[in-house]
Amino acid sequence: MDNLRQKGVFDHLMMLERAEAAGLQRHQKERVEELRTTAATLRAKRDRIRAETSSIKNLKDKLDQGLPLDDEETEDFVKIEQYLLTSQRMQLKDLQTAHRLIAGYDLVESKQGKSVCVSFHTAFEGVCLETYNMEVDLTRMVQISRHNIPPCIPLEKLAKENLQTDFKGFLQTLNLHLNALAGRKQQISLIEELLGTVEIIEKNQLCNFLALMCKAPAESDEAVLCTLEYGDLTRCLPTHVVIDSENKSLIESPQWKENQVLLMETPVHSALLTMRKLGSIS
Repeated sequence: MDNLRQKGVFDHLMMLERAEAAGLQRHQKERVEELRTTAATLRAKRDRIRAETSSIKNLKDKLDQGLPLDDEETEDFVKIEQYLLTSQRMQLKDLQTAHRLIAGYDLVESKQGKSVCVSFHTAFEGVCLETYNMEVDLTRMVQISRHNIPPCIPLEKLAKENLQTDFKGFLQTLNLHLNALAGRKQQISLIEELLGTVEIIEKNQLCNFLALMCKAPAESDEAVLCTLEYGDLTRCLPTHVVIDSENKSLIESPQWKENQVLLMETPVHSALLTMRKLGSIS
């Protein structure tokens, strides 16, 4: 009896093993078929994309050369133009959402979505300053149609780098340039307003170079030249500061070494006010 019982158990186990092996083999076959179907779908999609890419390239070459389009190419051109416009509108919606979160500029659709108007609002230390406007055409190629961006801003260079490939990045970089320029200009205005004893002897339109003549305390009757260079046009702080005076011992003093660091790390009008409080300048 025991032998029969053991034989029955072994037979049952073998049956389970065969069933499991058959199920595994069936699953593997189904998986192979699924992968084959997926591969065929991807190959078909690849071939379609290649054909569409080739068609678009040929169409672009014809347009660039000013050659006439046949009826089928004209129909393809309309489809491509609508696709690009839809894609650019979707990007515009994303940018509008991002603006509500991070601020900095406003975007408004115009001409039935074929262009967008961008307003850049500049500010410094919580004070609203200039507003600049730009209209961007979204049909075919993204291009700037009109603007009042200051000529000193390298707009053409920024557009060449990012306008076609990264519209959002282009707007963010331009916004940084405009706010930094506004901030540097505002600092110069505050120097003229708050520090009558500091003379601005040289500045440029981009406000990325500034030379100041400071008067040391009356008893020493010394003049100190502070030259500030702003190598990063997206920032309001200088990247290089040079202090010079006929009195070399004065500018080599620990106090003026600290003043140089202060001018590097603090907006220039605030740095000068601090230097006046510390008795470095009159």
